[in-house]
Amino acid sequence: MHILHITGWYPNHLKPFETPFIERHVRALDPLCTNTVWHIDVRRGARWSLHRRSLRADRTLVLTTPLRRWLLMEGLATALVLWAWFTRARGMRCDVINFHIPYPNCARLGLLRRLMRRPMVITEHWSIYRLGFKSGARGLDRIRRIFHQGVPLIVVSRALADDILGFAGPPHPPVHLVANAVDTALFSPDGGAREPGRFFAIATWRYPKRPVLLVEAIALLRARGRDARLRIAGAGDEMPAIREAIARCGMQGHVTLIGQAAPEAAAQEMRRAHALLHASDYETFSAVCAEALCCGTPVVASHVGGIREYLTPVLGTPVAENSAEAWAEALDRDWDRLLALEADALARAMRPLVDARSVAERYMAVLRSTCGTSPEGPTRARP
Repeated sequence: MHILHITGWYPNHLKPFETPFIERHVRALDPLCTNTVWHIDVRRGARWSLHRRSLRADRTLVLTTPLRRWLLMEGLATALVLWAWFTRARGMRCDVINFHIPYPNCARLGLLRRLMRRPMVITEHWSIYRLGFKSGARGLDRIRRIFHQGVPLIVVSRALADDILGFAGPPHPPVHLVANAVDTALFSPDGGAREPGRFFAIATWRYPKRPVLLVEAIALLRARGRDARLRIAGAGDEMPAIREAIARCGMQGHVTLIGQAAPEAAAQEMRRAHALLHASDYETFSAVCAEALCCGTPVVASHVGGIREYLTPVLGTPVAENSAEAWAEALDRDWDRLLALEADALARAMRPLVDARSVAERYMAVLRSTCGTSPEGPTRARP
């Protein structure tokens, strides 16, 4: 099978660390099919520009525009998708088109289906549906209609499925759960010892993440007499607020900002940590929590969204309240228990859900069903 992935989010030269979890889904499929990736996106910016440089996608069309009206941006996105389709290499085979992050690229999904004439699947990771796109505009009906056309929907958690179906309303598409993929060869225990009091956090620091809360919780832990330190990796809009919190709480010697971390460096940080800390108002899954568990590192995380579907006290500490006081109390209470959790046991518990091979097999089952093929070959003609 040949899968054409059209995604609005993908690592690119403007944002090299953008949404790696989408790339991991695609790369997990590599042993089982042939993948072609088109990164097509319309983004708001100060001026018009078209970026075509590609880091890892086979084709990139990222259009930046000063336009603010949703309808116009949707039209531009549809035009880019169709332009890419009709200017593709004539010999390119395509059995299924997999749209990742469907809005705005799929705002005219009915038109795309008529003109592209291939089976389609939607894969979604975005948490915005829980917030109703932060809008009450009538244009939301155009987004809802994306999910009313019977195109199979792949989501990373039941929480995200409930968000999308609640937002869109009936008729509901077929829904399939496929977790985020983790490279368990890289994110795995190494037999080393975790360092007491050394905590680690990594994310793209923007809402709904709560990094300031983590800095404040570390300060409260130290006030309780715990030798707590925090190492923070990543970048994002919240970085100025993180720096301000470090200064305000007097944590300059105890909270370290290490910048962007490559996967190898992140895995090493996780293995050495007392626990991974992840405070957020919502998560559709949280790939970093899964990676830490695969490294054999317990996770302390907000008890929200998709995290609730796998994080139990056996694997770490779910925190019910997002306040610095509640986090400090939970870390103080579970300090010794977290250190005692056995690395190999944590990895064994998490690996079946997120191992790239098992994720790929579940993903391929959906794709084969969509285009009417089996592992042995096609069962009906491609349109």
